Amino acid sequence: MDYVAKTRERLAALGIDYDTLPANIGLSDGNSKLKKSGIVSFNLIPIVHCPLAGVCKAFCYATVGQQAFASGVKRRAAAFKATLDPAFVQNMHTEIARWKKKIKAIRVHDSGDFYSMDYLKSWLEIARLNPDVRFYAYTKSLTFVHKAFELGLVPPNFRLIQSVGGLADSRIRTDLPHARIFGTLEELQAAGYADASETDDASAFGSSPLIGLVVHGARKGKFSGTQTAPATNENFAQVI
Repeated sequence: MDYVAKTRERLAALGIDYDTLPANIGLSDGNSKLKKSGIVSFNLIPIVHCPLAGVCKAFCYATVGQQAFASGVKRRAAAFKATLDPAFVQNMHTEIARWKKKIKAIRVHDSGDFYSMDYLKSWLEIARLNPDVRFYAYTKSLTFVHKAFELGLVPPNFRLIQSVGGLADSRIRTDLPHARIFGTLEELQAAGYADASETDDASAFGSSPLIGLVVHGARKGKFSGTQTAPATNENFAQVI
């Protein structure tokens, strides 16, 4: 898939020229939920840079509010351009050095996803270069993630959490961490999931392979129900 073309098209709809947009490698501490736990993030454009997004597209929080404004899309497009630089790994390594004394973990994408195997490999290499930093990501890019595990490429300081709600839900491996949503906290706890609704502590610092989130806000009325295990994407919506 031509992600440059998709990014250019998304920007053009907002009157922004992709070709003159400077790349921006910067990490972000603008997510209030993550900030509570000392977590910063690196973000791409939701849906545009989510190759296996499924029903989550109708519920994605990153497509509404300030993140959907032209300034937010522009920031994420600039980050995407930074990932295309052959020096992306070293540039991010340098950027992380600026934050090390201020943060506890890095979330790779609170919007966007691993759009290619090479891009995922870049982040795994960044994690290897920073063994004293915790990395984690919710992801629907299961083909890439499973391949990385099979090849032994995932370092111990990088937690990759399969996220229900994508086109490859039927391939979710129950021997690896996964995240799903629930209608209520009581349902989440009864199913034995660790709650990551208010903070990402369970995802970033916990050990449970079962990560749960309670649907909230305007999305609550659209939630179709809960299930006890990963299932097909017709029954789930992603809200992280």
